[in-house]
Amino acid sequence: MAKEKASQEEIYRVMRQDIEAGSYPASTRLPSVRTLAKRFSASPNTISKVVSRLMESGLCTARRGVGLFVRSLPNRKLTLLVGSTSELPKDDLFGHIEKRIHERCQADGIEIERYHITPSDPPYGPDVDRIRRPGRVILCIGLTHEPHLKQLADLRRPMLVIGCAPSRCNASSIVPNSFRSGYLAARHLIRKGCRRIAFIGRVREVRGVTLPEAESLKELAGVQCAFMEDTLPLHPEFIFNDIGQVPNRAAQLKELPDAVIMPDGEGIETIQAMKALGSKLERVVLGDDRVLERPKRPAAVVIKRDDLVELSILELHRLLDEQRTSHRAMVVDSELHDGTGT
Repeated sequence: MAKEKASQEEIYRVMRQDIEAGSYPASTRLPSVRTLAKRFSASPNTISKVVSRLMESGLCTARRGVGLFVRSLPNRKLTLLVGSTSELPKDDLFGHIEKRIHERCQADGIEIERYHITPSDPPYGPDVDRIRRPGRVILCIGLTHEPHLKQLADLRRPMLVIGCAPSRCNASSIVPNSFRSGYLAARHLIRKGCRRIAFIGRVREVRGVTLPEAESLKELAGVQCAFMEDTLPLHPEFIFNDIGQVPNRAAQLKELPDAVIMPDGEGIETIQAMKALGSKLERVVLGDDRVLERPKRPAAVVIKRDDLVELSILELHRLLDEQRTSHRAMVVDSELHDGTGT
């Protein structure tokens, strides 16, 4: 058994080197399993396993009834897809991650081909049909639409998704621990004596289409868990899907909340929401560590941006260099920081 495994590994290495060196040019047909078995003095079963690994690695593709063909793969190229209509990275968490990854990849000699959402694309992400020559690895930042991610996975490249953990396809993923964020925020407020805690979630809007933010639902689940521990009720009337709902709905409340958990923000919508919910309000914001740079801030549950960046770089290098395609799900924990007041 051990001998067959070693033989399989050796054959895979030779075949991979031959493909990457150009011995088998792109779009050419590989020899049959029987021919390869004779070349390497191996069993057809071993060769079949090697062929499966070559396909998993995105080096080859099978055409039904015809055979196995070599793909054209730039070895150090990433195909990057972002869930934004902006041609450049935005000044937000995903934009920061994108910029840092680009800097690190540039220093490491890794080419990046970037696709953002254009007017001709679906609202949830760049059209897969635009990708003519996918890179060695597909990187997705801020994409959450499961059928779209499944389409990308069908390109048969190792894939890394940052910001969501897809369930319909094989892909590595790196996400903030949103459940922990909601839980820490609620426990902090409960310890301070708050019992009527409002929760403001997030939605993502692209070209006028509103998409639910899955991480907000996980945050709310963490809040519910914290309340259940003390057998406290979570008031449905205090749950707002997004910050834009708050002023109108708050005006209809018979009793205002005594605390709120909400996304980080300093714009006019935040000011209006806080005014509508009442001036004497304990607050915890959920965001990244930019919150900590403010001279005055509320209590905050934060994700460290550079923790996400470091994990992303490590996983990208692993997917670029590793011979077997395997996927990992990684979660970055959030931490509670007491504020100095608003």
